[in-house]
Amino acid sequence: MRKRLHEAMPLIAVTIFLFIGFEYGTWLLGALAFLLIPLSSVLISQRPVDAVRNLVPLAAVVVFLILTLRYDRAHPGWLVFLTIPIANILLGEEKSEQS
Repeated sequence: MRKRLHEAMPLIAVTIFLFIGFEYGTWLLGALAFLLIPLSSVLISQRPVDAVRNLVPLAAVVVFLILTLRYDRAHPGWLVFLTIPIANILLGEEKSEQS
């Protein structure tokens, strides 16, 4: 069940985004629904190392949004996304699940 919820989260986020955008006209607020995608990874993780590794993309997106929306610094702000592969290298690779 957890795996299916995680796989469906992008569709759920798009649905929420479109609903908030069309219904209330606040597209920027609706864009925050896309934070549900990395957040679902954190909540579904069962090992603490996986939770930390899955928290890095969420933190990168939040920092990027703050830099972009608050300080109008999207150009140097995209560099925070480089922390994602760095954290994956430092914390080890995910083991592939066998079906």
